[in-house]
Amino acid sequence: MRLSLRIALALISAGTVIAGCVAALGGPNQTRVVPLHAEQPGLAAVGTLHFRGAVALNEPEVGGLSGLVVTDGGRQFVAVSDVGRVVRGRFLFDGDGRLSGIADVAQRPLPLERGRADSKRNADSEEIAALPDGSWLVAFEREHRILRYPPGLGRGDVMPVVLPTPPGLEDAPGNGGVEAMTVFPDGRILAIKEDGAGDRHDAWIGTPPVRNALDWQRLTYRSRDGFRPTGAAALPNGDALVLERDVSLLGGWAARIVRVPAASLVAGAEVEGEELARLQRPLLTDNFEGIAVAAGRNGETLIYLVSDDNFSFLQQTLFVLLALKPD
Repeated sequence: MRLSLRIALALISAGTVIAGCVAALGGPNQTRVVPLHAEQPGLAAVGTLHFRGAVALNEPEVGGLSGLVVTDGGRQFVAVSDVGRVVRGRFLFDGDGRLSGIADVAQRPLPLERGRADSKRNADSEEIAALPDGSWLVAFEREHRILRYPPGLGRGDVMPVVLPTPPGLEDAPGNGGVEAMTVFPDGRILAIKEDGAGDRHDAWIGTPPVRNALDWQRLTYRSRDGFRPTGAAALPNGDALVLERDVSLLGGWAARIVRVPAASLVAGAEVEGEELARLQRPLLTDNFEGIAVAAGRNGETLIYLVSDDNFSFLQQTLFVLLALKPD
């Protein structure tokens, strides 16, 4: 995130913290349930999506979460932070299937290709994605690169390898590299750069990595209304969900979730998604940077969001659960 945005946040965020009830999860892990709308606790629709609960994680040592993957049918998660940490945890749900808490949160340093992180510059992990073979991809800013980790990320000192860098990514500003990345069911990779020329952002489709080699093809991703891409998640049919973020002095934080059809994701194309939902005041909002999906009941798609609190007392680490009904 750009420093100017953080300064803006410091000026506007004092009134944005949403109160909720506190639930101790045993040990130090605690969460607070938060509503979609503080003054309308029963509100359950945002755009074309359905709100299925949200919680704030009250763990001072856990923050800066910028990328998210859900596992075990949406019951567990793996996240990376912009200070070089991998964080795991388990979601809790109430009897109606609404997100009600988080348990078993644990974190450890993210191993790097040159050993452990020695500075913010080489440890700024912004996105995570899972490959079909169980290995993991993590995208970094500042030192722009994508690392591939073997299965077991976060459970041991598994050492990564550096994948070929998308052409042109080396010219991105330090805080404007790949923040949105996902892997499609066939193993292809979508990577989108946060920085752009106006509303147009460099993007790439990568072939499935074979022996850590792959080819990248360029395309252009188009955002709207000053938003910038910060996360991506692949749907089973090959469509992509892209999470976009904006912040301003008057409006505060805002997020957009857009759906990009699979047929448009081809080399040389300029693609733009259809907006499914927008989170902005007076709805629950923060610095949302991570998005992940899982299959829900009756054909619906569960969409998980996570926010990056920048380790600021003015922000929160929020996990939000939304549902997309089948077409």
